[in-house]
Parts: sequence; structure tokens; C-alpha cells
Amino acid sequence: MAAHPFRAELKRMDAELRSGRRLGPELLSRVPLEVLGDLYLGLLPEYPALTAALPAMAPAQVQRDWTGSDGKPLMVQSCAFIESVTTAFQRHVRRPLDGATVLDHGCGWGRLLRLILRYTPAEKIWGLDPWDRSIELCREARIPVHLAICDYVPRTLPVGDVRFDLIFAFSVFTHLSPGCAARVMETLRAYLQPGGLLAITIRPPEYWPLHQPLPPGVTAESLLESHRDAGFAFIPHNRPAIDGDVTYGDASYSLEYVRRVWKGWRVLEARTNAVDPLQTVVFLQPTPI
Repeated sequence: MAAHPFRAELKRMDAELRSGRRLGPELLSRVPLEVLGDLYLGLLPEYPALTAALPAMAPAQVQRDWTGSDGKPLMVQSCAFIESVTTAFQRHVRRPLDGATVLDHGCGWGRLLRLILRYTPAEKIWGLDPWDRSIELCREARIPVHLAICDYVPRTLPVGDVRFDLIFAFSVFTHLSPGCAARVMETLRAYLQPGGLLAITIRPPEYWPLHQPLPPGVTAESLLESHRDAGFAFIPHNRPAIDGDVTYGDASYSLEYVRRVWKGWRVLEARTNAVDPLQTVVFLQPTPI
């Protein structure tokens, strides 16, 4: 088997950690993001100090329950999203992510928090989720960032007076009702620095023919028609309503809807990663209302 192309660097990093060096972006950024992903997945066990210093990986069943995938395929998708976000940040904010304050809104079990540790110090990173189990899993895995439970329909965020250079919300708006999505966008805007960047994902209409099962009386054709005519389609899940609105389900939103309905935002660009074609990444910046 050929030697790993970053073997020498990984050996040095491992030795430095054994000598008491602190885990941080100065260390982790010495190898590509994909190599960091392999370390998380346990594919490079010959560097035990590195493996021990990193947050533990979530069990495969947890990964599947939260995302429908696990292991290497999910890590490839996760790395593609983070690389898209960091590249867009440098392009639109015009500086590297080094030292930036970052919020993962809807962090789940922390798959993206683990990767963003490569770019900015843990004390600059926040992970929020409305489900207490998500935050418990992040803490159990020793993810060394600020973690807190937020409201499902937030009007404020539990971050004190912190304002963020970058906020991302992966596969959050793919589940929110139109009313809840508008509220979340309004709230996130209040916590983003002027000139900061928001990255979200939305479902394209091609998602609906693949969604199974559909509720009785609902067809993929009717959802595609709603997306085309109204700019969104939404199937609520069997959950209690919040202020009369079942806020969680499955959703698609068009870029035209995003531009027209979510006030105070400018769409900078949208892209789709080939490894995750049913998540369209949209980059936005706040504008005066």
C-alpha cells in the first residue's frame, strides 16, 4: 500500500500533541479538510494522539437517524459543504475565515462543528439546536465549542451579545414551514455582523419525486405545482403546532421565493455540490430594510 501523502505532517502533528500542544486551527489546517475527515472516521489509526485529541465521532446509527447516511459518504458531503462555505466567505467577505465568529444553527450531532474547528478557534464557534438530545450528543463527543439549546421558532438566540461573521444552517430550511422559515431568517439577521455571510441549504423541486412516503392525497405532481406557483412546497409532520403553525416537516423553496419573501437579504450566489445534489447552497448578506 502506498504511503499516505501527508504521513510526515501527520506524524509531526501527532508528536506535537503528545508533547502538550493544544488542538486548534493552527495545527488542523496543516492537512486538507478531507484528511481531517479521515481522522474523524478512524481511517488513520496510526496517529493515536491526533485521534484522541479530536472530538469522538457519533455512532453510525445516530448519523443515519439524523441525516439518512453515515461514514465516508456523509463525510464527503460534509466536507463539500464546508469547502463551499469557506470559499464563499473569502470571496464575499474578502478575508479568510481565520479568527471569525461562526454559528452552526441547527447543529444536530455536530458533524459540521467538527470540521469548522480547522478554520477558527473553538472559543469563536457556537452550535445551537432546538432539540436537547442534539446538544447532549455534542457534549458527550467533547466538541469544544459553545453549545446551547435554542427555540424552535426563535426570536432571540442564547448567545448573549455575540454577533457572527459567518452563520450556516445546513438542512434546516429544508424542514421549516414558510412562517417559521421567515421568523428564523429575521432572527439570524439580527445576529450577523454587517457584511457577514449566511449560508443555508434549500431543496430543489427535483426532491419531490424522490420523497417517500407521501401523505394520503398528496402527490409529487401537486408538490411540484405548489413549488412552481407559490415558490415553495411544504408537508408538515405529525407534530404539535406552535402558535397555530406546524413548523416542522419537509420543504422546498425557490430562489425567486427567497428573494421576494425574506426581507433584508441579498442573494449573492447559489450552488449545488455534485456529491449532494438535493441540497442547494444559498449564500446571502444582510441589506437595509
